[in-house]
Amino acid sequence: MSASDAIAALRDGDLSAWNGLPAGTTPADLEPAVDAPGDAPAMAGIGLRKALVRFGALAGTDMEAEVWVSPETSEVWLVAIDDPPFAGAPQHVLQQLGEPALRLDNALGTVRLPGSEWVYPDRGLTVFADEEDERVWRVALFTPCPAEEYEGRYRVSLGRRRR
Repeated sequence: MSASDAIAALRDGDLSAWNGLPAGTTPADLEPAVDAPGDAPAMAGIGLRKALVRFGALAGTDMEAEVWVSPETSEVWLVAIDDPPFAGAPQHVLQQLGEPALRLDNALGTVRLPGSEWVYPDRGLTVFADEEDERVWRVALFTPCPAEEYEGRYRVSLGRRRR
């Protein structure tokens, strides 16, 4: 299954079918499922690396998507999707996928959410869940990796500081 087909299946509600981005995926491989046109307008940290970030949407939806790309090779390292209705509530994710290998602290804006970053490294999937509000507010898709490599390769800090 191509990267585009896998993302389309995920968008259509089959979270359990996701098995990771294929290694070597390029932005063109994501089309037509992800529309993230043009050159990257931003550079940001991902794990211990820097990536170019292209902003777009899942085709046929209003779901925002970020495509994080290697500046050297143009390989897609991560696709992040905000407010994904296909994930369902956090309890639904746990019923479909079981307990995550890692539960890390992250933040939604300025609000720290302990244990909100659920990492399924063997599936190439991170679910950002607010169990109190019964909401999944983001998913991140990547090439599967061992749990001990996730933070150095794919972790993104989402918190913002108050001014």
